[in-house]
Amino acid sequence: MTPRFSIIIPYYDGLAHIEEAVQSVLGQGRDDVEVIVVDDRDPGLTGDALDTMFPNAPQVKVVHRSQNGGTLRARRDGVLASAGDSVLLLDQDDALAEGSLAAIDGALADSPVDILHFGARVVAETGDAAAARDGMESFLTPPARELAGDEILVRQFAFEDGFDWHVHHKAYRGDFARACWGRAADVELTLSDDLYLSFILSSSAKTYRAVGEAWYVYHLGRGETMAGNYTVDKLARVSRLDSRALSLLCDYVARPDVASARSDWAARLADVRDHLIEHVANEMADGLSLSECPGAIERIEGDWEPDALAGELWRFVRDRAYALYDSGAYPKKDDDLYALLDQVEAVDAHVCGEGSERYRFMRDAARRHLADIETIAPASRKLWRKLVQRVCG
Repeated sequence: MTPRFSIIIPYYDGLAHIEEAVQSVLGQGRDDVEVIVVDDRDPGLTGDALDTMFPNAPQVKVVHRSQNGGTLRARRDGVLASAGDSVLLLDQDDALAEGSLAAIDGALADSPVDILHFGARVVAETGDAAAARDGMESFLTPPARELAGDEILVRQFAFEDGFDWHVHHKAYRGDFARACWGRAADVELTLSDDLYLSFILSSSAKTYRAVGEAWYVYHLGRGETMAGNYTVDKLARVSRLDSRALSLLCDYVARPDVASARSDWAARLADVRDHLIEHVANEMADGLSLSECPGAIERIEGDWEPDALAGELWRFVRDRAYALYDSGAYPKKDDDLYALLDQVEAVDAHVCGEGSERYRFMRDAARRHLADIETIAPASRKLWRKLVQRVCG
């Protein structure tokens, strides 16, 4: 009998939580489900620990990779080994909400789609996670709507009214999922593999529907997300992986069978690039001190076109200038602002031509906010005027 659902769980160094994840599926009380746990060759896993973990659950299958290959390969192996009418991805430290499969089944019964997108309930596991919980839950909860054809990819990576690119908390039509993962590159990729696959999925889908119900449980603070002290080395790794994802997508859209599918690939890749560099820049701003940023920028600038990186630095200048303007405080010299300007000017020197639309938007907004301060700053007006002249020419 063909399973109604295939649940794919990539496994690596997750012994503390994998049983909880699998039990959240088995606890749905359905016998039309297969659970595929993909062992990505965790060196700390002894013998047949995964194979014997669920002796009374024949619907749990373990796929052992011959060597560690990263999340992209593990998920790919799991999806290609599946047989279900619908395929879902579940991270090893997350869970499906109680009754979620019945709810998904009902949502698809009368109106099947290639991608059914639903919300996630975020459980904060650390103090930092608690502060970020509401924002993450909002990000993971899509607006209820239906999209079709080329509009799906356009909308996903739009900065206004887009939707997230996690491959979990979505249900995919089985044959559609297997075709998309089959087209993915057989390479090692972690962290940014979600965005890479989401681009392939959304560019291939004919139908998409989003509902606001939270049928996925996301444990924020478990695993790598928000874990440990941030360093320049960690930022360099994030930048390298995000840049790698963009490179793989450029290769993907250059394939003859893909290139002819639509005429707006350049614009769609530009959207993705802007999201990726925004992610890297936010990691830098949130995790590093201003004194660490110049060294960090030197480490990552080779991963990105100058206008992409400069645009994000102008965004920081814009935000700092607006914060000063909004507070009504106009110091003779704001050290943070001057440090940001030093950084953006160093990168700006390498921008060729007019740069991207996002770059120009952020640069011009930063200049406007600085000019606004100059018009109303009291005794320090001359110094602010010199700053505006420095920035605007």
